[in-house]
Amino acid sequence: MSGIMQRLRLVWRSRRVRILASAIIAGVVCGAIELGLPLEDVLIGVRNMTHTRPADGTVAVVSLDDKTLGELNASDASRADDALLIEKLMADGAKRVFFDRSYTYTKEPAEDAKLIAVLKRYPGRVYMGAMPAAEDGVDDPLSMLPAPEFRPYAGIVSLAANKHPADLSILIPYSVETTMGRKPSMASVIADMKDLPDGEFRPDYSIDYRTIPDYSYIDVIRDRLPPGFARGKDVVIAPAARVFHDLHHMPLGDFVSGAFFHVIAAQTLKEGPPIDLGWLPAMVLVVPLLISGMRRGRSIDRYRVTGLVAILIVTPLILDHYLIEVEVFPAFLVAAVATFRARALDREEAVVEVNAASGLPSLQALRNSAKRNPGNLVALKIRNYSAIVGSFPVPVEARLASEIQRRIRISDRHVTVHQEGGMFLWFSTITDPVELFENLEGLHRIVQNGLQIEGRDVDISFNCGVDSDHDSVVATRLANAMQAAEEALRNDEIVCHYDSNNTNEAHWEISLLTSLDRAIDNGEVWVAYQPKLDLRTGRLSGAEALVRWTHPERGPISPDKFIGIAEEYHRIERITRFVLNDAVKSAVGLYKAGHDFTVSVNISAQLLRNADLPEMILDILDAHKLPTDRLVLEITETDRLDRSSRTFQMLDRLVAAGMKLSIDDFGTGNATIDYLRYVPAQEVKIDKLFISAIETNKEDFLLVQSIIEMAHSLHRTVVAEGVETAGMVQVLRQLHCDVVQGYHVSRPVPFRDLVAMLEPKALNVKD
Repeated sequence: MSGIMQRLRLVWRSRRVRILASAIIAGVVCGAIELGLPLEDVLIGVRNMTHTRPADGTVAVVSLDDKTLGELNASDASRADDALLIEKLMADGAKRVFFDRSYTYTKEPAEDAKLIAVLKRYPGRVYMGAMPAAEDGVDDPLSMLPAPEFRPYAGIVSLAANKHPADLSILIPYSVETTMGRKPSMASVIADMKDLPDGEFRPDYSIDYRTIPDYSYIDVIRDRLPPGFARGKDVVIAPAARVFHDLHHMPLGDFVSGAFFHVIAAQTLKEGPPIDLGWLPAMVLVVPLLISGMRRGRSIDRYRVTGLVAILIVTPLILDHYLIEVEVFPAFLVAAVATFRARALDREEAVVEVNAASGLPSLQALRNSAKRNPGNLVALKIRNYSAIVGSFPVPVEARLASEIQRRIRISDRHVTVHQEGGMFLWFSTITDPVELFENLEGLHRIVQNGLQIEGRDVDISFNCGVDSDHDSVVATRLANAMQAAEEALRNDEIVCHYDSNNTNEAHWEISLLTSLDRAIDNGEVWVAYQPKLDLRTGRLSGAEALVRWTHPERGPISPDKFIGIAEEYHRIERITRFVLNDAVKSAVGLYKAGHDFTVSVNISAQLLRNADLPEMILDILDAHKLPTDRLVLEITETDRLDRSSRTFQMLDRLVAAGMKLSIDDFGTGNATIDYLRYVPAQEVKIDKLFISAIETNKEDFLLVQSIIEMAHSLHRTVVAEGVETAGMVQVLRQLHCDVVQGYHVSRPVPFRDLVAMLEPKALNVKD
């Protein structure tokens, strides 16, 4: 016995065993106390929606609806009306009539007499309901029964129903105890059930209630329906008007009269009493499946997933067709908890011990190494790793990692290569840094020839970082080497050696985003304006708003630096909003002063994919009351132009909102002829790269001339950037350029200086 207990204790030490045991306990508790009942109802409702079917048409509903009460000019039908209704239905050939009401009290004696007379004429064919009174407890017999005057001539059926939480389902009892003894439910009588089991059942809500024949009470008693509408049918009289408060929520559907639930329940019983297997069968099937997948890496594989889908989805769907109900949520909970925790454990173990995809030691194993290594630590970062792996229909990471490792070991034998994604690290046996750099450059040339993976040639591109700080712990050296590899990637170098002197600068860049937010709030970030000169009028026609950051300790910080990082970390919207707000506010002052002047603001390509961009700009314009045509948005797109893309659609939205667009840096990147043709811009800005040598370089002169002619033929205004000399102005004037911008006109200046330049005779631009 002690041996068995010892073995059980050893088994219990396994984290995977404890994970499965805790998941099973959670599932059993959930099933026993019906904790997941609402979610179970939702699952059943969703299954019902996947295979809805029509009602069989053997039961019809006559609704005492708002239309009827309106025509009767009453708050309820009279007993004489009910008597007339029964007569009309029986004359049309109705099989039986069921009132979804209790008729607890008598009313006018003369009208009650008419109803009693009709009940006598059709013995055993008219039924009235039994309902619980407001003061009845849950287990008390139903006390609201038909009045004694009606009982001898009308059958009594239970109208009781049990609602689940949030009205996600309604169950119908087979029979209910009343103060007059046990009475069958309306559904049981309509289905002609004789031997009634105890308990309740869930009607088959896949039966579409909208296909149940439904007629208005007033149309029946006024003979507005075609003969034979009720022939051979059981008819349920439903108090459907809003005044009766008998509208209930169909599971995952609309609000309908309570009679429809009894009709659906009746058809369900006609097809055979439903069988409720409960939650244990699914649990019994799922647990062995989970046990088989508790070994490392097997909690989610195609066999287990297929098995879970079959047990939790496919099998219940099939059983639903046979009116066999099985509850799956407790089993689903067990599977979800066990699988999630097992997968988490898989990842934890994989990170600690080995890279699960490649079989190589992981970086975490390298981090956990307590020993210092005197070798140079090399980090090799494959640029296109994800693209390579994703381009194959089968897993190739192991093969790719193996090929990379084999080539590393050509000249650096016996090294242990660690891998995580596209990053490979190893302690090189080559101690001379110069020799190591030459070796890595040789490795780069070898790999550039391509690798053969699954019969395909694969192009590989990588950058390397090297750490030689032998005194630091491995975890620190690993971070240093990877940082150097990232630096090599940014600078497009094959190898970069980690320099500890750059640590402070790296820390500054890491904290730059937080510093930038503070800088905007405390006024360190401001907006400068570089004027634009209209060559036809000789006047300033606009200015470009440019963000500037003057740090209290570091002084002016290059916009290229902080804007690039803001774009990389998706924080460019904050800067753009700040510049837009300042530019629009400044433009309003010029507009009110009577200046015919526009302000340009650069819009990042990243923001063009933000669906809220037009609303953001319009809100700022509206807040300052600036017309949209006074704002120009300069667009620099780095991606390939695609007319069906979200970017192109955004440009159309901006123009439709009344804003002007300008193609910035034309002639570089993707801002070429395609842009002139497709982008709905009113302005083209020629990049300063082509302007700087326009006086001396014939090719640049001809290229600029061609751009201006093309733009003018498409009715675009042309702006030349980077104009620094009077000679450039003269050449551009000869080429019929419209506007120039650059240091010859003015450097970017604060807004107050721009205002001063707009004063009469303040501008002095020589050409």
